[in-house]
Amino acid sequence: MSRRLAHTAVILAVAGAIAGHGQGTKSVMPALTAALDGVRAERLQAHITTLASDEFEGRAPGTRGETLTVGYLVDQFTRAGLLPGNPDGTYVQQVPLVGSTSVPAIVIEAAGTTTPLRFGDDFVHDRPALLATASASHAGIVFAGYGIVAPEYGWDDYKGAEVTGKLVIVLSGEPSRPTPGDPNTADPSFFKGDARTYYSTRDFKFDLAAKRGAVGILVVYDPDASGTYAVLQRLATLEGFALAEPPGGATVISGLMTLGAARRVAALGKRDFDQLAAAASDRRASAVVFDAAATLSMKSTIRTVVSHNVVARVDGSDPRLKDEHVVYSAHWDHLGRDPALGGDQVYNGAIDNAAGTGQLIEVARGLASLRRKPRRSILFIAVTAEERGYLGSRFYVQHPLFPLAKTVANINLDGGNVWGLTSDLTSAGYGLSTLDEALADAARLQGRTFINAGIDDGSLFFSSDQIEFAKAGVPATFPFSGSSYAGKPKEFGDARWAAYASKDYHQVTDEVRPNWDLAGTAEDARWLMIAGYYVAEAAARPEWKRGSEFTRK
Repeated sequence: MSRRLAHTAVILAVAGAIAGHGQGTKSVMPALTAALDGVRAERLQAHITTLASDEFEGRAPGTRGETLTVGYLVDQFTRAGLLPGNPDGTYVQQVPLVGSTSVPAIVIEAAGTTTPLRFGDDFVHDRPALLATASASHAGIVFAGYGIVAPEYGWDDYKGAEVTGKLVIVLSGEPSRPTPGDPNTADPSFFKGDARTYYSTRDFKFDLAAKRGAVGILVVYDPDASGTYAVLQRLATLEGFALAEPPGGATVISGLMTLGAARRVAALGKRDFDQLAAAASDRRASAVVFDAAATLSMKSTIRTVVSHNVVARVDGSDPRLKDEHVVYSAHWDHLGRDPALGGDQVYNGAIDNAAGTGQLIEVARGLASLRRKPRRSILFIAVTAEERGYLGSRFYVQHPLFPLAKTVANINLDGGNVWGLTSDLTSAGYGLSTLDEALADAARLQGRTFINAGIDDGSLFFSSDQIEFAKAGVPATFPFSGSSYAGKPKEFGDARWAAYASKDYHQVTDEVRPNWDLAGTAEDARWLMIAGYYVAEAAARPEWKRGSEFTRK
């Protein structure tokens, strides 16, 4: 079928489904058909090419690249006929940040000797200290298992330990135990078995250690087994950002440590790290104090930055429901420019996330064009500083422009598919909320398959802006293309994404390529437009499913 015929077939089905919400096909079909048909690959190409150009300098917060990006987004939203998203009548929400270029140091003191750890090779910092200088001398060193306190699982890695003023070392991930009667599978009732919970994240472990007064926390990673350390190693050399919050109570160093360094530090403290790690999955295990101390220091060049979330709105049509909002989000920022590099110095961030930002613009354009707007209002937020810890979205949920109690869903767009049309679709965070059903229904109307399983073990859901909405109790989803590409070999999709992850992700080579096929980028944007429209029209709000750790208390 031609594109228009295909869209018309979709809308006929959409109209029939929407009729159950009290809307007839005549009023819905022409408007939504035109909105979907308006999502064009060439429009997306133009957005991505502009945002990922060298002129935009990698779109780092607080730079000329931010000024150009924010200006472009405001212009696009204005041209598309969207209303200003900020109740003050503007398209921006100011986000106060502190920029920090930091050099940390750690020296281990044991048995009368001092042993420095090597920044980069042995450890990296993740969260910046918001001070020009910060230090802690002769801090005790405590191994605290996985660094988790989870009462619902009867788990406390800090039991019996006082860590105020100390350096805490913890394992990555979370504990598991075998299923009773089946030693080869993880018990799904204990930390969700093979699926990850939020307890496994660095953010949770950093926050908990800081609340308990630790002056430092290092999460142990094996660089040979995980790409996470390499990414953080690169980011640690660039300017970091944090929300501009009052100093005090923050750790000097919150970061990652290599497995090799952890073994050396444990040995200096007269402990065997491998034995400690092996025992950490036993609930009877307690925190262990090393016979050693650490001196931590951080020197930083600090600047204050006023960054911006760019916010636009489509007002709902139902007098009773228009005060409720469906939120689409995508981060506009990337890693900026690194003058220390030879040759290409710009982290263009084409896939991450000029592609998702382009989709956000086109979904917004389509929904703004509807003659009869959805029953609920829809908010489009291009957030800042995702690459530095989801800071724009974190600031938004701390300072929402519209009440979170009336924010019914978040659909986050991050990392668009640029290699063609897929017959399947998927999401990170599958199984957490009833947004699964909205995505599945929208996929079905396109003649595509929504895979009833998560992309991975759940970790990806914790790795972009949707996590901040989820933590605030808002049902959220992180949708993706699948891997079955039309007219391509079975292995094509997985090979493309694997190559991107290993060669281009957070590299200066994440650039627009002449061999891209944005037909899939466009069709995915249409999918997300239909799904969001469903949510905005439905009588019932999305809900967290039973067992989700994000259920609003």
